[in-house]
Amino acid sequence: MLDKGQIKDWEGEPEDPAKPAPVEARPGITGAIFDSQEGFYTGERVTLTPEQKTARNRRGQWIALALFAFVIVIFVLTMTKIGANILVRDL
Repeated sequence: MLDKGQIKDWEGEPEDPAKPAPVEARPGITGAIFDSQEGFYTGERVTLTPEQKTARNRRGQWIALALFAFVIVIFVLTMTKIGANILVRDL
């Protein structure tokens, strides 16, 4: 007898929520793009060492600095392209 919240598959047996449904892999580039595997929650937790934490913080700071520099470069390029044309007005 099934519980109230249990789901039956086509054969009438309850589904196992821990086991993913089998999927036939497609060959070639289509399979590489569309047949990716999802990660399943296992309950395990990862604790980082102090060296890994400092490396992650340093990596985040460098990414923030690179993003800020990119924004500044785009701003400077935009101002140099339109800066000289601001004073030229056709009347």
